[in-house]
Formats: sequence, C-alpha cells, structure tokens
Amino acid sequence: MTSPVKVRLPSDLAGDLPELIEQQPVEFLCFPSTGGTLELSVDGLLLSPFLQPGDAHWRWQWNPGAAVGRHTLRLVVTNGERREIVERRILITPCKIDRDRYLTLLDDVERVATGLVRSLAGGAIGAAAVRGDGAPRSFLDEAVILFGAQYDVFEQAVLRILAQPRVHLQKDRLRLPLARAARIGPETLRQAARGDLEAAPPGVAEELQRALRPEGGLLPRVVMDMQTRATSDTYEHRLLKRTLETLCGRARRIAAVALHEVERLDPLAPDSVRAARARMTADRVGACARRLSDLLAAPLFDQVAPLDQVRGATHLIRHDPSYRQVYRMWQAMQQHLAIVPGAPFDLAIIELPLLYERWCALQVVRALLAAGGTLREQRLLARSSDDDAALVPSLQLSSDAPLLIVESAGWTLTLRYQPRYRPAPATLSCTEELVSLDRHTRVPDITIEATRAGAAPRVLVFDAKYRLEHEGWGVPRDALAEAYAYAGAIGYRGAPAVTAALLLYPGSGEPERYPGGAGAVPLLPGATTALDAALAAELP
Repeated sequence: MTSPVKVRLPSDLAGDLPELIEQQPVEFLCFPSTGGTLELSVDGLLLSPFLQPGDAHWRWQWNPGAAVGRHTLRLVVTNGERREIVERRILITPCKIDRDRYLTLLDDVERVATGLVRSLAGGAIGAAAVRGDGAPRSFLDEAVILFGAQYDVFEQAVLRILAQPRVHLQKDRLRLPLARAARIGPETLRQAARGDLEAAPPGVAEELQRALRPEGGLLPRVVMDMQTRATSDTYEHRLLKRTLETLCGRARRIAAVALHEVERLDPLAPDSVRAARARMTADRVGACARRLSDLLAAPLFDQVAPLDQVRGATHLIRHDPSYRQVYRMWQAMQQHLAIVPGAPFDLAIIELPLLYERWCALQVVRALLAAGGTLREQRLLARSSDDDAALVPSLQLSSDAPLLIVESAGWTLTLRYQPRYRPAPATLSCTEELVSLDRHTRVPDITIEATRAGAAPRVLVFDAKYRLEHEGWGVPRDALAEAYAYAGAIGYRGAPAVTAALLLYPGSGEPERYPGGAGAVPLLPGATTALDAALAAELP
C-alpha cells in the first residue's frame, strides 16, 4: 500500500501547496491555536480529523483518486467567537505515463482526422495518400496560416481602403413626377402620347407644354429620368465585407478552441508544447478577432450590401495592391478545410480509456480505407452549418448508422461503431439479421460486417482495452475471455459469424491470434502496422 504524502497546512494556508499525483493518498496536518478547532473540506466534502498520541497536530486523510485537476481546500479556524475561513487550490496531476499518452493521443487524433478528411471529403480512397495544396489542416494550424504575418499585411490593406475607398459612378433610371424631372429628353416626348396623363398645372414643364401643345392640354403624370450618383456599394467592397465577416467568425472559433485547450491542459501539462501553443494562439487570434470586429464597424459597410457570389478578380483587384491583398486573404480561407475533431474527442484525461477507444475507432477506419476498395457511403464527417464558405468538418461517431460502407473484391464491408447485437426474437428461429446467439445484447466497440449475395455474412470484431497485465506488455486474461465471448456470441441463422475478435491494447508486445477466433493487437500512436496487417489478414 502506498504511504500517504504528508502536507503541512499553516492555519492561514499561506504559501504554495505541493502538486500531488492522481491515486496518491495524502495526509494533511495543521497545528491549531490554543483552544481552537479546525475544519477541513475538499471541494465541499468535509474530512474527518484524527490525532496521534503525543502530537497536537490535527490530521485528515484524503485520496484524490483519478480526479485530475484543481481542487479547493477550505479550512475553517474557530477560536471562541472568532471564526476565520480561508481557501486555497491544490493541483492533482496525472501519472507521467498517462499524461504523456493523453497528449500523444490528442495529437494523433488531429493527425488521423486530417488524413480521413482528405480521403472522405473527396470520396476517393486512392487519393488518401496524396497531399495537395488544398489539404485540410487543424484549427491551430489554421491560426498560423491566417493570423500570422499575413494577417498584419491584410489589416494594413483594409485600413488603406477604409481611409480612401474607391467609388463607382452608377446610372439609375428613375420614375419621377413631372415637376421633379431634371431634364426633358426624347424619351419623355415619346411617352407624351401614352401613359398616365393629367392636366398640366401652371408653371410645370412650360417648355414642354409649349412644344407639345401651344394651346395647353394633358401631359404625362410621371416621366423616366436618368440620374448619375457615386456609390461605395461595389463588388470589391462587398467582397471585403464578406472577407472580414468570415475571417472574424473564423478567428472567434479558433480562439474558443484554443482557450478550451488551455483550460483542458493547464491542470495536467501547463508546460507542454501543446499547451504553450494553445495559449499563444488564444491570445493572438483573440486579439485579431477584436480588431476585425472594429474594422467591420466602419461607416463604409453601412452602405455595402451582402455579396451574392464571388466572381473572381476584377480589374481593380488586379491593379490595386490593397484590394488585391483582400482577395488573397479570401482565397487563403477557401483553399483549405479547417478540421476540428469534434465532441467525441473533447475528453479530459480522466476519460483516457474512452479517448483511447475512440482513437482506435479512427485507426480502424483509416486501416480499412488504406486496404483499398470503393467508398460507397460515409457518416464519419459532420459538416458545420456555419455560413463560413470554407466548411469546418468535424468527426462524429454514431452508433445508429454505419460509419463506412466500402465495396471490395465483391464484398460489401460495413464498419460500425458500438453496434448492438440483440438476441433473436423467440418467434424467429432463423432471422436474416446478425444477432446475439445468447440472451445478452452484445456491444463491441468496432465491427466490420462483410456481406455478399449467396454467402453467409462474416463479422470482424475489434474491442479496445486500455489496460495491461501486471508485466505491462499484454492484455489481461479477463479481457481475452471477453474476446472469446464475442467470437461465439454474435451469429447468423443460429451459427457464429465472427471470424475474429481482436482486442486492441496500448502495449508493445507481438500480435496474438488463437484458434478459437480471439486475438490481441498492440496499438499505439506511431505503431499501427500490426493493425494494418491484422485487418489485411482477416478481411475476405
């Protein structure tokens, strides 16, 4: 049993409290004033004090368990009628191997997500390994591209435009009352014989009255008149407004993602490269978002209508450096997809086993796409409903529908995340569906169902287990027993249909495969070849 770490608390909780490691028992000690009493709580939970013979220190024991993060210590000091309350925060950090693995998994989720978007957005599996100029990138990579030195050049160009915007002379054909017409042209004369006529009042268009009817009579009620006016509502300014709005929205989203990353990483790895990068991004991009908001408040944009469609570079854009810089920023936002892994991967370190499971699901998707075939359907990517023209896809892991459907060598391969195989109804002894062959509903993490006309379906099961044997290299015996259960319990028409039930675990041992269908495959970021080989061997 691990001995508790002793932490001495001054009655005023002055000074820094030491960092503690998860699962590490701790014993707090505090010396009360003469005749005084003490009360200590952690996050509102009152701890029970005890004493040791010959020692006046009050003691409390506490074990943080896996509750990584900052916790609030509250010490109440009572002496007669005087009562003083002081609070301090204490940091619980994860064990080093879990912290490092957590950071590595977060990085690899982004890397794998970027590759999957590159494959799935185009729909062609064979293009997965090709990286073009329009390759997707993570939100933090997006910040480096859009809000680095390029942004400062863009902002200066916008300020020059706002200081001296180009105007366009626009001719408008207006219907005006006869009395307000600036000139009487041939068109007015041609309309004199038709239209809405009325008696001409004295003093209105006297020249026209004399020319048409020296003796007086009827004239048009309204006339068409051409007027020329200067306007700032041009295509170039509409494009500028759209660019600023889109860029401001992008900046706010990136800053929010970065700030959330800072809040997630600060309790466990504040000095990590990932945390430092997120902190710098949140500060820089947040400042850019505020500056963009100020630019959009310029009076010019009150006169500028929304942009209907981008038509490309006009003569003004090609020849004016400031407007050309705006167009370049617009192009930069459109050339890449910005990837956010999404809610399934927004997990704290306390949920490391779940993060590992979902990372394993992405790796199986990647391996299936790399195995070749024709992609028929995918539900892994979720498009943002935002108006941002450069859509921001994220990943979704739904158990309601297949993540992928691929055709390969005459087989249809359907990849599912956490499918539910229920027992067959008693009234249907030979159901045409894959079911549980016993009375329990089976829910493996990932399955690939292989079907073809005239053949019984086959199922390849993957189940992620974030734990190892005591020796630290293989999966525990009880986990392997679960693989055997999957191998014999999922079937079709009363017979087992599982060709292999493979456990995925964060180890470095050799892959294992047993005659009963069970097996184990080590899988860690940077070490995925064993999964690729197992998938190639087990697929029909």
